Amino acid sequence: MKYISTKDIVQRYYKSLEEKSDDWKDIYSDDVVFSDASQALLAKGKEEVVKALILFLNGVAGVKIKELIVEDDRSCAIISYDYVNSKKERMNQDVAEILEVKNGKLAKQTIYFDLTAYGNFMSS
Repeated sequence: MKYISTKDIVQRYYKSLEEKSDDWKDIYSDDVVFSDASQALLAKGKEEVVKALILFLNGVAGVKIKELIVEDDRSCAIISYDYVNSKKERMNQDVAEILEVKNGKLAKQTIYFDLTAYGNFMSS
């Protein structure tokens, strides 16, 4: 089996989001945990995480990696998200995401962003 680096896995994940393909779903491990820093958003297990991300991605018009730092099986990514709400208004938000890879799959993802600003924009 060919070794796939943490950097390759993380880049493949965000490229899939950027291209709006479904490949990102296969990058998650079965027991993945996704949360924000406060754990107000918390999803456990691949099925739950995929459902949560699909809802989030419905409001995402664009995704771009601005910075990526990788050390062993962990990475920190600064991601630029372009959101679009139901009024077709747009907002850009840069967020930090900490990702952990185990056995070639994303096992943990923690997002650090202004949840209030995002929520207000999406509900306006």
